[in-house]
This record gives sequence, C-alpha cells and structure tokens, in this order.
Amino acid sequence: MKTNFNQSPLKRAIVSAISLGFTILGTQSHADTGTSIMNVSATVRHSCSIDTTPMAFGTYDGVVANASTTLNATATIISTCTSGAAAQITMNAGAYEGSGSTDVPVRRMTTGASEYLVYQVYSDVSRKTIWGNSDPTGVSFTGTGAPQTLTVYGSIPSAQIVPEGEYSDQIIVTITY
Repeated sequence: MKTNFNQSPLKRAIVSAISLGFTILGTQSHADTGTSIMNVSATVRHSCSIDTTPMAFGTYDGVVANASTTLNATATIISTCTSGAAAQITMNAGAYEGSGSTDVPVRRMTTGASEYLVYQVYSDVSRKTIWGNSDPTGVSFTGTGAPQTLTVYGSIPSAQIVPEGEYSDQIIVTITY
C-alpha cells in the first residue's frame, strides 16, 4: 500500500487506527491447558449408637391385684447403625441377678435390703423369648442408617409376697457391631 505522508493529520490518524485494528485482530491469544485426575476417597466404618427408655412397672400387689396376674411393662431401645451394618443387642442379668443360666439370667429388683422382686425382659410381645446376654438370646438386626426402635417387654410374675418399698434394678444394654 502506497502511503502519501503529506496527507492531513486526520487521514493519518484514521489509517493508523485501521492498521492497529488489523494488527490486534490478527494476533491470536492462546491459553494452553493441562489436566490431571484427583482421586477422592473416604472409608466408612460400621458404627452404631444406642439409647434406652426406662421400664416402669408401676405398683405391684402380689396379694390381690397380682395374686394370679403378671404385671407387664415395656421400654424401648433406639439404635442407629451404619447402613448394612450387622448388629446385635444383648442385656446383662442386671445388678441383682439370681442363680440360673448366665445366657438367660434370673433378674431381680431390690429395695437395697435383702428382699428381691423377680422380673424378666423379653424380645417378643408374647413374653416367651427371654432377652439375654449372649448370641442366641440377643436380638440381631441390620442397620439402615436411620434410627430403629426395638421394644423390650417386661413382666413381673404373679404372687410374689415381698415387703413394700421401691424396688429397682439396672440392666446394661450392649450393642455389638
């Protein structure tokens, strides 16, 4: 292109601007990229939590009201385990166990003296399956990741003649997973 430098300053400015524009448009800007794979991992272990509610039988009368009728009560065990986790809940014999099998203990409440009120806890509503402290007498389940509620069924046998008082016991409830 032949340029006459004797042209007016306005024409020179226009030609310079156009030339600069073509120069900028003709220059390409490149950004190179690279990639990498970032591995992400976590280990989920079996985990469980457990909570219980009290078992309150109320008033027991071995002479009249409970002379031929058992006194029943319920409590609950709320457990949350990792989804798919196999778990088992067992109960010990309590603080004042009587003589008998350790797998299926004789449970007793006391006033703190040497008087005992026999009771039992079961895993079924018919109160036939004693909830014990070993594999065959515990209750097994599989965790879902959500709280699961199990009912504990208690029973005080009829016709126990014991002194009046506030009878109590404590059972240790264990979850194994």
